[in-house]
Amino acid sequence: MTDEHKIEIEIPLDATPDEVWDAITTREGMTAWFFPMEVAPDENGVSPGGQMTNWEPGHGYTVVAGENTFEYLIEARDGGSAVLRFSQTGFTADDWEAEYEATARGWGLYFHTLALYLSAFKNEPATYVVAEGPESSKTAEAWQQLLSVLGASAVGDKVEITVPGLDPIIGEVDYLGPSHLGIHADRALLRFHDRSLLGIPVAIGHHYYGDQDADRLHKGWTSWLAAQYQ
Repeated sequence: MTDEHKIEIEIPLDATPDEVWDAITTREGMTAWFFPMEVAPDENGVSPGGQMTNWEPGHGYTVVAGENTFEYLIEARDGGSAVLRFSQTGFTADDWEAEYEATARGWGLYFHTLALYLSAFKNEPATYVVAEGPESSKTAEAWQQLLSVLGASAVGDKVEITVPGLDPIIGEVDYLGPSHLGIHADRALLRFHDRSLLGIPVAIGHHYYGDQDADRLHKGWTSWLAAQYQ
């Protein structure tokens, strides 16, 4: 075993501490930027994510899950805004580097998405749409193929996507990292994930806002993703 390693992220948010708290602790809030999950602990301090060791509504919480400790701290700022400080401590396996790198990249996208949700779609109901590509999409080359199909090479690029059964999508690249692509569409934050570092296929995890047909979205995006690697 090796020593623990730590990921730390600080992000300013256009929201009050209470609004940030709701976004990082309620199922509705988590669905809007991460994925559907409950966070609040029971009377024994047990939450769906692990053992809660600190729970201060409006201020932050700490949860321990296996070898990992996750800490969220909210700090109020002037003008009704806030800063969220996040850390994840763990990664003690001998071959920790790949997991650490993939996890750090993922958190970068997720917290960017949180900030966009709070500035553009705050308090709107969200639908989470997830799908995975075929086995042939688990390489770095497959990720580059997807970026090429979408025409996404830089933040600010305009993108048009035709998804089976859905209205044409027109959006703008809002995030482009080594393993992640974000597209800001009219009623959605579309998120694409390269998971080749982990040896698993490309995936999507999209957040749609307002009144949405979850089944239609899932079927459309599943078909679209499969078609890219035929």
